[in-house]
Amino acid sequence: MATLADRVREAIETSDVSVSSIAEACGISQQSVYQWINGETKELMGDHLVELAELTGHEARWIAKGSGPKKRIYARTEQQAHVLNAMQAMDSYEAALLVKITDTIPPKSMRKEEKNGNSPAV
Repeated sequence: MATLADRVREAIETSDVSVSSIAEACGISQQSVYQWINGETKELMGDHLVELAELTGHEARWIAKGSGPKKRIYARTEQQAHVLNAMQAMDSYEAALLVKITDTIPPKSMRKEEKNGNSPAV
């Protein structure tokens, strides 16, 4: 995303958080939030940036600068933590292979085992 306004707009639109909720959480007017969205604000920092990031689930650095991941994924189970730890230890070739493998996994709605209430064999 090229501009701060583009990133703010995307963060808000993809998170289904209302402008009024953001304004209330930041202690500012809705008009101020619209200024972020419309590009009238050229820099967003401090508490407002952090609050917007937390409300939308987007990374503050991505919103402010357009660099880094849009969102971070956090492990919710031990199994997910194990996979994330393994991924961090991978080189770029191994990570690319893993991406290809995960692209072959069908969506949950298509998996026969889960439709029948069974877990897939690991």
